[in-house]
Amino acid sequence: MDVVYFNWLDYLVFGAMLGLSALIGIYFAFFAKRKQNTTSEYLMGGKTMGMFPISMSLIARYSLASKRVVVVASRRYISGISLLGLPAEMYTYGTQLWAIVLSEWIVSVTIAIVYLPVFYNLQITSTYEYLRLRFNQNVQLLGSIIFIIKMLLYIPIVIYVPALAFNQVTGINLHLITPIVCLVCIFYTTLGGIKAVVWTDTLQTILMYFGVIFIVIYGTWRIGGVGEVMRINEEGDRLEFFNMDPDPTIRHTFWTTVIGNYFSWLASCSVNQAMVQRCLALPSLKKARITILIMAVGIYVIVSLCCYTGLVVYATFASCDPLTTGAIRKSDQLLPYLVMTITGSIPALPGIFMSGVFSAALSTMSTGLNSMCGVIFEDLIRPAYNKPISEKTASFIMKIIVVIIGATCVALVLLVEHMGALIQAGKSLAGITAGSLLGLFTMGLFMPWINASVINLKYPRNKYKLMLFTGALAGGITSTLLVGWMSLGTQAAMLRGDIVIAAKPVSVAGCPGNITIPTISSQSSIEFDRSGTFFLYRISYFYYTLIGMLVCVFTGTIVSFFTDPNDPAMVHRDLLTPVIHRFLPLQSPQCIRPRLTQHDIELHAREMEELCAQAAFMKEKCAGIDDLQKQKSKLGQ
Repeated sequence: MDVVYFNWLDYLVFGAMLGLSALIGIYFAFFAKRKQNTTSEYLMGGKTMGMFPISMSLIARYSLASKRVVVVASRRYISGISLLGLPAEMYTYGTQLWAIVLSEWIVSVTIAIVYLPVFYNLQITSTYEYLRLRFNQNVQLLGSIIFIIKMLLYIPIVIYVPALAFNQVTGINLHLITPIVCLVCIFYTTLGGIKAVVWTDTLQTILMYFGVIFIVIYGTWRIGGVGEVMRINEEGDRLEFFNMDPDPTIRHTFWTTVIGNYFSWLASCSVNQAMVQRCLALPSLKKARITILIMAVGIYVIVSLCCYTGLVVYATFASCDPLTTGAIRKSDQLLPYLVMTITGSIPALPGIFMSGVFSAALSTMSTGLNSMCGVIFEDLIRPAYNKPISEKTASFIMKIIVVIIGATCVALVLLVEHMGALIQAGKSLAGITAGSLLGLFTMGLFMPWINASVINLKYPRNKYKLMLFTGALAGGITSTLLVGWMSLGTQAAMLRGDIVIAAKPVSVAGCPGNITIPTISSQSSIEFDRSGTFFLYRISYFYYTLIGMLVCVFTGTIVSFFTDPNDPAMVHRDLLTPVIHRFLPLQSPQCIRPRLTQHDIELHAREMEELCAQAAFMKEKCAGIDDLQKQKSKLGQ
């Protein structure tokens, strides 16, 4: 099959996507009724956002941004977005990962019932502000710094992968296209705030769906129907949905993809700044819950489409593997290669497809920039000021923050190819920190006895000063160190060849006779190592979040027990999930409310409306009395 490259119409479509994204930022900065010149407008959209754009933004953020480092035989690649990573996973390892959609429904229900009521009631701007209200500023700082470092290392990789795909279909140097695309993203994020981010996400998600659906329909029709696609994949040993082996060292089984993914997604969605920020931009908790359910449907659909696309890719190349022949270098390029080989002659379709691919990356980048801006300003800059910051100054500071971290991400994108093991370790930071963050929030929401004070002990006779980080902080630090050791140890074992993940078999029997097959080393058929590598290094990466959360909670509980645990009656119910309220002792009258809640705000607003209405009535009544007196005085004259 001959590969067709971009033509002028494809470039026009791609340029139009970037242009529309920039125009959305300009509109919300200069032409919208409510300008982005306050922290509420810039970070929360004035709490007037609609369910549709927020839902599309969440789908773009959580279904298109894959956070996994995947090892393909002896070749490592990083699947930056699901559109490229999931089809490559299906092609290389089979369909067991598809089972992740089962746990996503349960995660959405958990978020709506357990987490959202607390965050929405407290009306926090930064997710990690909750950690300060529930524990102290040290715990908040730990969560904020972990989030910022993770996003700074993650965003460049998310941009790099679609740039690699763009290079595959255009031949343009990826270091030329990435700064251009990133600058457009920084431009509309800086000017338009969260409203521009959300509406560009909506545009980009629509493009994404259109491109994937067309590829699925056209690719299936070209092969001969769904039945033929399934038959070819069955013969190629790709179809595997119910591997019920309970062994936790197997990379993907039904249990790892359902149970392990539940906790991974719970950490990514429920306590993530981007998620909470968008839900709180809605005017009511009811609408936020509906939005979460819409997101679940959208994620189910797009993930399933991406996985089925992987089956179409395999059915197309079942007899002539493009990786083996050297037609492509990385598995992330499989789908772009398919698009250009079977649909390259269809006008504008490759341009729409690549617009969708880059849209996913831009969505992740703009979301990350806006979220980091909120965390840096609310958790690091505002507390450092000794006096209140005016809204005008705050707006200016936040825009400067977006520009600085955006420029940092662009610089890191240009270095991704040369950072090697550092990027691999940086990408794993998501898995390393997810469990500890989920554990911190779990302790805060479910366990009122967990303490967070810092105790200074002077022993003996003030000679030695010992500082004990109790409860939450001890749990968070211990969990991060343990899972970090596991993750880095696993990567080291992979680099040494002690752990080898075998890919499914491929064939080149149907390749044209004029193709030269390069010599490739034989691959081990062992999927996971049983011969002596340390057990924790062999555990499936899906369990990292669960292990991190359990270690965090266990450590926090034990340390709190030995260092004066909190009295549950003295922890305000606003800081605890409503699910456990019925099981708690009566709240002490001396318990201090952490801040005005959404109920207080709405009650105050209603009282102000009533006062204004009464004032208007009294003014109208007084005006009527004055008119009556004037008329009487005229009659008397």
